[in-house]
Amino acid sequence: MKNNFQNKWVKAVFYILVFFLLREWLLPVLELTDTNYLSIFLAFIVLCLVFSFFSVPWWLSGPGKLLYIGWILVYIYTNEVFFTGEAISFLYNDFITNTSALINRDWPAVTDSFRTVLFFSLLWMTAYLIHHWINVRKNIFLFFFMTVVFIAALDTFSPYAGDGSILRVMILGLLLSGLLKVIKILDQNRLSVSSEKYGSLVIPLIIIVAISGSIGYFLPKANPVWDDPVPFIQSFAEGAGSGLSGAGGIRKIGYGEDDSVLGGGFQSDSTLVFEAVVKTGQYWKIETKDTYTSKGWEQSVASNEIRNYTAGDIIDTGIPTGPVEDQDMAQYTFELPYPFLMYPYGSVVANAQEGTSFSVSTNTQKIETYQQNGNAVELNEYEIGFSEPTYSLTALRETSEDSLGELGAEFDRYLQLPETLPERVRELAQSITEKETNLYDKAKAIERYFPRNGFVYDQTNVSVPTEDQDYVDQFLFDTKRGYCDNFSTSMVVMLRSLDIPARWVKGFAEGEQMQNDNGDRVYQVTNNNAHSWVEAYLPGIGWMPFEPTIGFSGAGNIDYDIEQDSTEPPEEQVVPKQPSKPVKPNAADNKSISERLTETMESFMDWISDNRGRIILWSLIAIAFGIVMFRIRNKWMPKLLVPYYRLRKDNWHSFESSYHRLLKQLSLYGISRNEGQTLQSYANYVDGFFGSKDMKTLTNAYEKGFYGKKIESQEWLKLRESWENLINRTSG
Repeated sequence: MKNNFQNKWVKAVFYILVFFLLREWLLPVLELTDTNYLSIFLAFIVLCLVFSFFSVPWWLSGPGKLLYIGWILVYIYTNEVFFTGEAISFLYNDFITNTSALINRDWPAVTDSFRTVLFFSLLWMTAYLIHHWINVRKNIFLFFFMTVVFIAALDTFSPYAGDGSILRVMILGLLLSGLLKVIKILDQNRLSVSSEKYGSLVIPLIIIVAISGSIGYFLPKANPVWDDPVPFIQSFAEGAGSGLSGAGGIRKIGYGEDDSVLGGGFQSDSTLVFEAVVKTGQYWKIETKDTYTSKGWEQSVASNEIRNYTAGDIIDTGIPTGPVEDQDMAQYTFELPYPFLMYPYGSVVANAQEGTSFSVSTNTQKIETYQQNGNAVELNEYEIGFSEPTYSLTALRETSEDSLGELGAEFDRYLQLPETLPERVRELAQSITEKETNLYDKAKAIERYFPRNGFVYDQTNVSVPTEDQDYVDQFLFDTKRGYCDNFSTSMVVMLRSLDIPARWVKGFAEGEQMQNDNGDRVYQVTNNNAHSWVEAYLPGIGWMPFEPTIGFSGAGNIDYDIEQDSTEPPEEQVVPKQPSKPVKPNAADNKSISERLTETMESFMDWISDNRGRIILWSLIAIAFGIVMFRIRNKWMPKLLVPYYRLRKDNWHSFESSYHRLLKQLSLYGISRNEGQTLQSYANYVDGFFGSKDMKTLTNAYEKGFYGKKIESQEWLKLRESWENLINRTSG
């Protein structure tokens, strides 16, 4: 006797409801992650449910799902429409890369395509579990409950608005639970009803759920009984993550003073800090730090000299400047004012509101702003006149290691390194610079090391060193993934290991270039532009900025005054063109999924148009072949059924499935069971036809298991032999 779930129409209703319930899981996940691939993932869910609905064997459904996943990876990450040679090569190389990363536990090396595969695997597993809950357990309450909790949590603690989603989940879940309960009651009482009878049983349930859902949707809603818990929870972390540097974990990008513990990802923040009207983009310096602790940066306080200036005075920032007659002007307008200046390289004069004074620390190079009464003041507007540094390339390449021994004790703090620094950091710095003969080229060699050796700029998936791990050592040898703090700190440490004085610099990168109503260049600087870089001291030259971070290309406009009689080739000018984020991908990579899907469909239609004749011919051949194979399926089907059921476990579920399959095969062979005929009578007829006792043996075992629940005492091997004997006879 067939259970009620073998009615295809009833089963189809369940799978349709399950599809919409799974869709409610996908919507918030894709919305919160800015993913535009909803249609692709929904199509995969449909594929999984269709395979389950038609009970497609695993050896067909598994490869089918894998083929779909492979095609999606090819489509998303290579822009190929079909499995071309390049596409197959991509899949192979990606498999090798991720397998190696997993074996070596190099988690940052795992590619985005592999993460996509993992997400597909999660959907695959979820679809399988739902299939089990519906067909075997006939109880979907656990998944229904988890969905409600999931949507409610996201609605409370994330930007996702789940009002409509919660209502849809409640309606779908109640319908599924009620309909499955009816099925379970019928099966427990061994009742078999038609789809019309089943419909009459569940119509009252559908009406009740529909009416209650409509009432709940249209009635006015009361205000929340409890206040929103999110602000209360956030109050415990007031100020946490407000800076670019902090105690690891996910923080909010921007300027912050505490850099004692570096590492961990951060959230982007496009809040405008200031606008600067200036001819060329600049790095906006705030301060430097000199003490590396193996986890982050601190500032020493010994022998700190404070120099005071008033508005209009020439300010000494300790950086070489160009000719005063070539002075440029930067005009600032702040949205987030600070009690200090953000100044470009080569600064000479600062002008602000009357009565403003400036205080410069020789330790940090930070220029703090004060009023006449001595209180700190946050300036909304000011302007700085500056002359960009000029360096002689010839003089730079004449710097030597011998000159480092002539430096005074005041440079000792710029050579400080923790005693726990792993030796391999020093060895790496020496190997990078061993071919260079002057200090400048050594510094440039370290600066160029990162983009040429597999390092990755990443703002989110950034590791935090463990208690016994060095921040620089972890980045250089373990992760090779990070943002400006990782790159700049590593370069400072490697320079110091070569006895070259260096310090860590904080401030903002140039920002986004705009144009005001007067046609002037305006650079908008946001919290996303918070940045760190490097300054190295070269004897005879002075302090000089370097930029090791991938995706950033300069710390100020530096002019190289190359002497005409120099035999050395000129160095390319460093232009400070840098994005607020890593270099953007090609325009093709930024296309939405709908645009790419449209292009794919257009390419596919063009291919069909060009090969119309071949497609029609091969389609006719395929249809004819399919018709022939369908008509003779009783001949070849047993050849597939026997090895398939041999692979399955010897238990009641496999036997029950094989028995029903035998009934179908006998019907195809021409020995049909008459309406109302008992299984025992039909078994006698089959055995009389073939001259055997196999059908009687199988039927007795089936009735004992189905009616008497005696499913453990069967001789499965003997039953399988009887089943194979009959199946093979139907192919004659």
